[in-house]
Amino acid sequence: MIALDNGFDEAVGIVADAIASAARLCAATGFVERHAVTTADGVTEVLIGHPKAERGAIRLVQFAGAAAGRMRDGAQAWDTGGIFDINVRALAGIGPLHAAFGAAGFVAHAPVTEWDFGPLCVREVVESDADGLCIALMERVRPPLTGYEGLGGPASWVFNSTQIVPDFDAARALYRDALGWQVVQETQGFAAIDESGANCMGLPLSLAPKIPMQIGIYHPQGRMEGSVEVIAFGVRGHDFSATCVAPNRGWAALRFPVSDLAGFAGKARAGGCAVSGPEAFVWEPYGAGARVVAVTAWGARLEAVCL
Repeated sequence: MIALDNGFDEAVGIVADAIASAARLCAATGFVERHAVTTADGVTEVLIGHPKAERGAIRLVQFAGAAAGRMRDGAQAWDTGGIFDINVRALAGIGPLHAAFGAAGFVAHAPVTEWDFGPLCVREVVESDADGLCIALMERVRPPLTGYEGLGGPASWVFNSTQIVPDFDAARALYRDALGWQVVQETQGFAAIDESGANCMGLPLSLAPKIPMQIGIYHPQGRMEGSVEVIAFGVRGHDFSATCVAPNRGWAALRFPVSDLAGFAGKARAGGCAVSGPEAFVWEPYGAGARVVAVTAWGARLEAVCL
């Protein structure tokens, strides 16, 4: 278990077949199975993660009976509601990792895109599978990536997760002002950085340079490890906040180890979240404790756990 109050420890996804999804994702990323269980009521959970990292895991949940629909069924990348994606770093090149995700049944929203900001250059591709799990792959071109030395494998642990929000100021007020998290990065510009229109979200090339975009990344300690990113586009899309609930498939929650459940609940409520709990909770395989669930106004579920 990672240190408390240090961002999310795992992303929870609901899928049609947890065992099959875990096998595909492990094949693509080099992750390994950490824990698997089927409960008495027929819920199967499989926890996977990087073999050399304690944090940044993925928990896949399969409910009994026929699979439900997708949380963001038919959504485009700019549509609001719920949790849009999780992010991993391509440690051995984005080309091979992108190909591996394609073999695992993922489809990219757009071709691999290079973002050159002068001192910083990255390549990125965003892709989704049939369950609606969306994963962004990122490769650092320059300067050299630090903090992942000795990790190995094709992909890093999950270090960030994105939410597409209808109101950037409201999202910033929740994470920065109410929860008190630190700003990792805030930028305001357009969906493409030049007139070529190249972007990884699948926006039309002729329109992307003209579409306003605000981005904020927040974390309790100001780190990009278990951080939350919010993006607001200056276009009107569909709102999927009402359907981003279990048992619908997709990214269902981010799970945070915290030291103060009551404090988290009060701050989340002040930030406009619908808050429930605390309730008794067993976080397999770590142990028993309590959980508070906060759901943002745009339908993203944040689970705070204290063991």
